[in-house]
Amino acid sequence: MSDKDTAPPADTEKPAEPVRARRFRREWVLGIAAVVVVVALGLPVFSTLQPGYYERYPSLRVRMANWRNSTHALVACADCHVDPGPIGFLTFAAKSVPAFYSQLLFGPKPTNLLSVPNTAACERCHTANRQVSPDGDLLIPHRAHVDVLQIRCAVCHKNLVHSLNPQGFNKPVMSTCMTCHDGKQATNQCVKCHTQKQVPPSHKAADWLTIHGSMTKTIDCGRCHGFTPDYCNTCHQQRPPSHVGNWKALHATAVAAQGTKGCYVCHDQKTFCGKCH
Repeated sequence: MSDKDTAPPADTEKPAEPVRARRFRREWVLGIAAVVVVVALGLPVFSTLQPGYYERYPSLRVRMANWRNSTHALVACADCHVDPGPIGFLTFAAKSVPAFYSQLLFGPKPTNLLSVPNTAACERCHTANRQVSPDGDLLIPHRAHVDVLQIRCAVCHKNLVHSLNPQGFNKPVMSTCMTCHDGKQATNQCVKCHTQKQVPPSHKAADWLTIHGSMTKTIDCGRCHGFTPDYCNTCHQQRPPSHVGNWKALHATAVAAQGTKGCYVCHDQKTFCGKCH
């Protein structure tokens, strides 16, 4: 028998893994990793665009309830609160991912991820061509405000959807208009905005400033002037133009010329003069 016949069998080498199998395994691992990444990033973005996500926040529940009772409940959150275009969506996504995982770990916080809608979002449904209010009683040239003055819709229509105004309605209040329409920045003449409201004849009487206080028993002042609780204070918390300089010495001359009737609008008739006289 030859040495060749008696030699122990040589160790057989393990066959190499087929290239196709290795490629399949790598692609499978990469695929799983991609799915994990997509879910980890996509789930927060999807979740934070759902109304139910914000109803978990105690400080936002009332606002969400108002939204559900409004006509805007037919509109998705993203349509208003995420700026149009890829950049707007990516900006929101960048905020939503860490916020989502933070609330999972630490619980809901009084945080609102949804920013105030910009004009472009509002104009998806609304037009700036409107000239009057829906019921026709107000002249509101929207294009002059939005396009010319570049005022964001939400400045005038703030909290329109998610909260009620002091009167319990989902519409702007007059005090908001008066922020600009103060007679300096913009006109404060009633007839410039109100189509059905003119200055009452009684207000044109020569002695109206003197007698208007006594007319509150028969006239509902709040029907026109109730837009701000401080309306009366704009006059009554400041001295009349005549009460400057040496008024203390000269007031007797004014009283002799026009009487004391106007004085008693502010001063008590029985006690005020007696303090000095």
